[in-house]
Amino acid sequence: MYKDVLLLSLLPYIPQCFHNPTMTTLLLIIGFSLVVSATCSILEAVLLSVTPSHIEILKDEGSRAGVHLFNMKSAIDEPIAAILTLNTIAHTAGATLGGSVATQIFGEVWIGYFTGILTLAILLFSEIIPKTIGAVYWRTLATPSAYLIHWMVILMKPILIPINAFSQKLRTRGGETVSRTDLEALAQIGYSEGTLDEDELKVVTNVIRLDKVSVAEVMTPRTDIVAVDLSASLEDAITIMLNEGHLRLPAYSGSVDDIEGLVIGRDLWQAQRNGLAGLSEILRPIQFVPTTKLVEDLLPEMRLVRNQMVIVIDEFGGTAGLVTLEDLIEEIIGEIQDEHEDDEPVPFSFLEDGRIRIWGGVSIRTVNEKLTLMLPEDSHDTLGGYVFGTLHRIGRVGDTIKVDDIFLEIASVRGRRIEYVDFLKTEP
Repeated sequence: MYKDVLLLSLLPYIPQCFHNPTMTTLLLIIGFSLVVSATCSILEAVLLSVTPSHIEILKDEGSRAGVHLFNMKSAIDEPIAAILTLNTIAHTAGATLGGSVATQIFGEVWIGYFTGILTLAILLFSEIIPKTIGAVYWRTLATPSAYLIHWMVILMKPILIPINAFSQKLRTRGGETVSRTDLEALAQIGYSEGTLDEDELKVVTNVIRLDKVSVAEVMTPRTDIVAVDLSASLEDAITIMLNEGHLRLPAYSGSVDDIEGLVIGRDLWQAQRNGLAGLSEILRPIQFVPTTKLVEDLLPEMRLVRNQMVIVIDEFGGTAGLVTLEDLIEEIIGEIQDEHEDDEPVPFSFLEDGRIRIWGGVSIRTVNEKLTLMLPEDSHDTLGGYVFGTLHRIGRVGDTIKVDDIFLEIASVRGRRIEYVDFLKTEP
């Protein structure tokens, strides 16, 4: 009540304040600080919003602004430091000088109101509105902003040198700045905004997740390996290659668990022309890896030594399967089917009765991601293996297991292998 009466009593004198030179000084201080701060906010928003494609367009047009923007985006710490430093100076100077002059005009009683009004003005006119303008109209403002920031960095170089040195030390100690989760989130944003299409999103996501995929998940299992016995003749090996459509065959001695090396088609053809006697004379070395090896680690190794095939061994030293370079590439870009391969099984089929039919060879990791499940991934690699292990016996069509609140029913088997499994939300 007292403050309201005091305010009403001062109203007749307020217009006189604007004729006061001190009041003019106050308005100039506040106005100048707000203009400088607003400019900095616009420049920051434009710099962060401008896209690499727009920068390339400016460069192709021969614009110096495009070159400046490219350099600034490549080393963005320095221009951002210049903008934020000048913005902070403007805020500090405006608040300090403005507060001092306001005290002379209004007295200590009104300094609290002045501070509140100034804070609101800074928030609205030098932060929210300017940054919105910069983020919305960055295409129009990109060229003038490039020149302004360029000269701002040059003029503030003496201040920026120690700041950059300090920030560099912090960055060195800070470790990793962008995680795989961050990259995956950025890819999802790019897809939602139309920058990436669905296939591109899958490729990016698969690359990011390679650190979670073991060779056991992508290998051809032991039971499906096409191999040749070392005691076989050259003609027999050529026949196997022609019938199976493979130009590389693992060669074993007695059992597939005892792989000795690799036989390549062109070596076979050459050996036959030269009259060589057996496969042992053209046998090439082959690489062995454990089932736990990650695809992320194996792919660069195979590229480095130019291996097209490796043998995967289990914990007992036996053959668990084989992996080709094509298998690893397919894990990134999807299935590659040539004229020699049979049609690939359909991983997921949505049936009319609401069931989802899943190929037994699909990895549990993929099933969990696709259907948002929590099946354990530590004991089995594939869905068929998980159902087989849970049943504790050879599976038959119609066998069903319950996992939490869902059901998995064997839809078909091939020999002793579970071929397809139906996913149901209600008991069959």
